[in-house]
Order: sequence, then structure tokens, then C-alpha cells
Amino acid sequence: MHRKIVTGPRIVIVLIALVLGAALFVATRTPAVEIEAARITRGPITVTIDDLAETRVRDLYTVSAPIGGELLRVPLKPGAQVIAGQTVLAQLRPAEPGALDARALAQIAANVRALEAQAAAARAQVEDASAAQDLAERQLARTTILRARGFAAPAALDAARAARDRAGAAVQAARRAATAARESVNAARAGLIAPGTGAIARGVVDIRSPVSGTVLTVPQESVRVVLAGTPLVAVGDPARLEMVTDLLSADAVQVKPGAAVSIEDWGGERRLKGRVRLVEPYGFLKISALGVEEQRVNVVIDFVEPRTAWASLGHGFRATVRIATWQARDAVLLPIGALFRSGDAWQVFRISQGVARAVPVTIGRMNAEVAQVLGGLAPGDRVVLHPGDKVADGVKVTLPATRR
Repeated sequence: MHRKIVTGPRIVIVLIALVLGAALFVATRTPAVEIEAARITRGPITVTIDDLAETRVRDLYTVSAPIGGELLRVPLKPGAQVIAGQTVLAQLRPAEPGALDARALAQIAANVRALEAQAAAARAQVEDASAAQDLAERQLARTTILRARGFAAPAALDAARAARDRAGAAVQAARRAATAARESVNAARAGLIAPGTGAIARGVVDIRSPVSGTVLTVPQESVRVVLAGTPLVAVGDPARLEMVTDLLSADAVQVKPGAAVSIEDWGGERRLKGRVRLVEPYGFLKISALGVEEQRVNVVIDFVEPRTAWASLGHGFRATVRIATWQARDAVLLPIGALFRSGDAWQVFRISQGVARAVPVTIGRMNAEVAQVLGGLAPGDRVVLHPGDKVADGVKVTLPATRR
């Protein structure tokens, strides 16, 4: 029996062939793409409209100045308790007269001189009327004597008495006219009172709280002159809080009174529960931060939980609200991170025996985390999350070593 011996050159050729074959295998082999995956599950789903909201006291009273005047310093601070009809929120006293410019001063001085002249004329009229009255009295006395002696007719006596009465009335009228002229002079001279002269004003108006509650803000705290209608103090009851959010009108029509609300990012340790009380029937225009005109609608939300759960909240605090517009207790759920568009349809990559397969799916409602699957997938299927450019139909995929 003869054994075939491989010589040196043949061994080299075989080794080269093996190396080339291995290199060709490595070059043509497609490596598996590392991906993240998730399973299709069943469970509840809630679709919400999310936006920022702000707390406000349900019955907020802004107490304003009923008259113009000088506001004395407000002693109350935010948080102070007030009682309806008893607690004095602020006090107003008459303001000092304003300064006079040269023109106003000259006009007032001229008016005073004119009124003084009229007062002098009125005093002269009083003297004239008094003289006429004296004459009428003497004439009546003479006529009375003549009538007693039979030298005057009864009509002459009646005429003398009427003249006496007219003269008396004229004296009274002249005296009243003189008094009015004198007071007009005093009124005109009051216009010459300058600020800082120490003239005493009368009357301090006490402004009392219309309701019992807590002082929320004091817009005007220091002494200053205010006009009628100037806001002085805001009063309300922090225990009667509500939340309000302005939604786009297209979103607001989906919200119904009684809808459940989740209140988050308010600063507490857990979410709060709320309920929509009112979707206001009146929209308003609002300019967004980007300068876009938006039609907005206020949605008012009540707290469902007791006061102790949100006692640290006050008027004007901000939070995030999630208002439920639709929900299902048992639905096939797909993480929205697995969805991508292919034309007008939704698709996912389903993992089948280590290979990604593009599968069209029918989607119902979705929220920020999951989507409702109506067809194309079944519970337990695994899909690729956030597929990148390397993932395509038929590509081998693998999970990271820590998640296999």
C-alpha cells in the first residue's frame, strides 16, 4: 500500500485557498443589526390633551378706590385674614390741592377781584333797599294818621301798606344777594390755596372688606394719590381654588364637562386628580410666542381630592394638566416608538426568527406613549423600537447582550 505524500508547494496552495475562502465568507456575511425591541400587550389606554394650567381663586374680589384721594399706607400684607364688613383694607383722605401755574393764578386772582366788586355792589343794593324800606314805613305812618282824621281814602292806606311790604321783601332779597356774593368771593379765594400751606381737609374714607377670606395681593401699599377705580387690595379664599387652562379651540371641542384630569408637575410628590367643570362658550384671540394668532378657549377644572392634598397651592400657581378625551379598558397596545410612515399607512418592523419584517398595521387612538392596534399585530409579537436607517425588511437583528 502506497501513501500519497503532499509536498510543500501543495500545502501552501491549500492554505492560501482556505484563507481566501474565509475572507470571502467574512466579506459576504451580513452582520445582525443591534436594535431595541418591545412586545405588543393588552391593557387600558387613555387619550389626553395636555397643556399648562394656572390656579385661581374661584371668587376673587379686587377692591378699588371708590373716590380719588390720598391713600394712606395699607397695613395688611398678603396672607392676612379679613372679615366681611369689619376689616378695614385701606383708608383714603382728600388729597392736597395742586400747584398753580402763572396763568391759573392770574385767572383766579382776577375772578376774586370781580366777585369782590359784585359783593360791594350787593352791599350797596342792601343800603338802597333799606332806605326805600324806611321811606315806605314813614309813608305808611302818615297815611294812617290821615285816614284816622278822614283825609285819606282806604285805598291809599292799602297802597301804603303794600309799598311797605314790598320794601321789606326787597331788603331781604338784597341781603341774601349780598351773602351769596360774599360766599362766592370766599369760594374763589379757595382756589388760591397752595399745597403745603397746612390747610385742614375733612373726611377719611374707610374701605372695608366685602367678603371674609385672605388678602392675596396689595398692588398699592405705600402712601400715594390714587384715582377712583384704582385697584387697592385683592381678597379671596385660597380654600376655593380652581384651575384654568386655555386650549386651542380645535382641542376644546373634544373636552366634555366631567372629564377626568391628571394634574402633574405642580411641585407635590404625586399627581392630583381633577375634573372638568366648564368649557367656556366664548373663545378669544391669543398671540403665541412665535407670533401666530391662535383662537383659545378657557377650560375650568375643579380639584377632586380634599384640600389637604393641595394645601400648599395658592392663586396663580402653574401645573401641567392632562385632560382625558377618550379611554378604553382593554386594547391591544403598541409603543408609538415602533411606528413609522410608509406612504399614507403606518408600519412596524416585527421580529420573526431574528429577522425584521415590515408589517402594515391599522392604528386607532394614540397618546404620548402607546397606540391602539386595530389590526396587523397580536399580543406577544415583538417589534423594533426606534428603527434606524440600518433596519430594513429582511435584515437580521439582535438585541444588546444585556437584554437578550
